[in-house]
Amino acid sequence: MNNSTLKILCTITAYPPSVGGAQLHTHKIVSLLNQNHQISVITHWTENRNDWLLGTTLNAPKMVKNYDLDGVPVKQITLNQSERLALIPYVLGYYAIKKIAVDRISDRLLPKLEASAPADLDLIQNVRIGREGISYASWKLARKLDIPFIFTPLHHPRWVGWNYREYINLYQQADGVIALTNVEKQILIELGVKPEKIFITGIGPLIADTAEPEAFRQKYALGRDPIILFLGQQYPYKGFQSLWDAAPEVWKRFPDTRFIFIGPRTKYSKKVFAQIKDERVIELGQVSLAEKTNALAACDILCVPSMQESFGGVYPEAWMMKKPVIGGDIPAIREVISDGINGFLVQQDSAEIADKICQLLQNTSLREKMGAAGYQKVLEKYTWDKLAEKINGAYRQVLQG
Repeated sequence: MNNSTLKILCTITAYPPSVGGAQLHTHKIVSLLNQNHQISVITHWTENRNDWLLGTTLNAPKMVKNYDLDGVPVKQITLNQSERLALIPYVLGYYAIKKIAVDRISDRLLPKLEASAPADLDLIQNVRIGREGISYASWKLARKLDIPFIFTPLHHPRWVGWNYREYINLYQQADGVIALTNVEKQILIELGVKPEKIFITGIGPLIADTAEPEAFRQKYALGRDPIILFLGQQYPYKGFQSLWDAAPEVWKRFPDTRFIFIGPRTKYSKKVFAQIKDERVIELGQVSLAEKTNALAACDILCVPSMQESFGGVYPEAWMMKKPVIGGDIPAIREVISDGINGFLVQQDSAEIADKICQLLQNTSLREKMGAAGYQKVLEKYTWDKLAEKINGAYRQVLQG
């Protein structure tokens, strides 16, 4: 079994061309593992959505497609009209009768997965995004086929209590659980997962093969001005507004500093940026991989003071460009960023964020030292080959029982 080719099904709510950290990182790992195994993907969405419950039930895509992405076969699943109608009571009462609702919804999705899955599978892996339906359907299919089920929960520290008990149950039922950090592993153990079932991987940098920082600066007429980059989905918990609130204090000392915000927009972020008129702030929304890479190479500091992360994949991306980072002071990010060594950890406090930005802007050698330290950490721990090797090892260990 150690060197044999495995047939693996990966299920996930959304998959590229849908953009998001979970989607993009999953595809990168899947495409690497597919070089030695036969991996296929089943998903609900190929576009950006966040209606996690309705969008996978009553408002699921009307049209679905099958396609190949970098050699990985991908199939979409959806529900017909009668199936949607049958789920109305369970969707409307979802949070009141959650255990029953999850069971009924996953029962509707199970035959969809079974019909789309390849024959003779060795294992099924689900990557959690959104609500529980496809995760439970994947687990049920694995049990029906008598093969292992591996779960990647991407657990956020706030996901405890009654509203998350169905997911917590799935953590406990899985044959293997992929964690991104030791912090996440300890949380999973506290939630009842056996330590020997948990495998720590981390996340690698998603960047283009080449970077053109000068092209980015020229495109947006940035000259030699300092650049502070925010990179991530524009949800409040990511801290984009805290960074904007820090800008006036930074401008008191470094008036030419540019603040650039990249990442999928939200209704909230659209309202925030609609009121910002300062030309030193540039909001680009979602950009291509090449544009993101150029922005990382052009910036002086990456600042994403997020308060909810299972890892924080943008920090290794900045480190690959030897840039210092500022991240949220939460347990998962503390494991990634070594405060004062390869970046700074902050709360979502505009004064604290401004102070750390100014410390870095006034000290070129400190920026270079932190960026170099981060780069070395990526080489040691977070290259994609290393991550694929860890996940392949998890597959083998689970299959050996």
